[in-house]
Amino acid sequence: MDDLARKVDALGPWITQFSLLGVNYGGTYDALNDDRVSRVVQFFPQCRRILEVACLEGAHTVILSRAYPYTDIVALDGRPKNIEKAKLLTSLYGCKRVTFGIEDLEEADLAKYGRFDLGVCLGLLYHLIEPWKFIQRIGAQCDSLWIWTTICDDADAETIVSKYRGKIYREGPRDHALSALRPESFFPTLGSLVQMLKDGGFLDFHVMNMEITPNGPSVMLACTKQPFRLSGQ
Repeated sequence: MDDLARKVDALGPWITQFSLLGVNYGGTYDALNDDRVSRVVQFFPQCRRILEVACLEGAHTVILSRAYPYTDIVALDGRPKNIEKAKLLTSLYGCKRVTFGIEDLEEADLAKYGRFDLGVCLGLLYHLIEPWKFIQRIGAQCDSLWIWTTICDDADAETIVSKYRGKIYREGPRDHALSALRPESFFPTLGSLVQMLKDGGFLDFHVMNMEITPNGPSVMLACTKQPFRLSGQ
């Protein structure tokens, strides 16, 4: 265990907290029990390939790998150190069939990774300055999307960019693990987010949850290019 502690410390500081044999490692965020990810299987019980974007340190990748043990998962992130941490974390939890890639998701060519049944996009869209372009690119490769993102309240929408309403958000320091790779990002209103998704080819939507976060309202939704068929139907 001393060897593991050294490996974890060498990659620090961590955001994610994890535990092995009763010993806690990493940071303070219990991402391994994040129900925003665990609820995916209710809507998408059968997936042959999953694309996870902005995988951070790999905790959500672990949840997906456990929920879909026979599914190929491609997990992408823009920070090389996050990918190093994600590789360690998924190896510690025995995850198989996971491939990692380092990509600037603002402009990444997702086509080179092939087609996917599902794209999992938690905590990314509100870090992009042109999220509609990303949705176009991921929409070209994925039949369905599972999204959690911060949005702009209609009353605070002060900007129209490429026909979408929202606001410009000033990001934190670029070297912070939870900041964007660029100094600013765009928060769309819920209506504009749905329009972006429609423009990306998605036709059916299910809003799972809306709540208020420190950065504003957030939404979790599932969307597909075909009518939903929930588990058990």
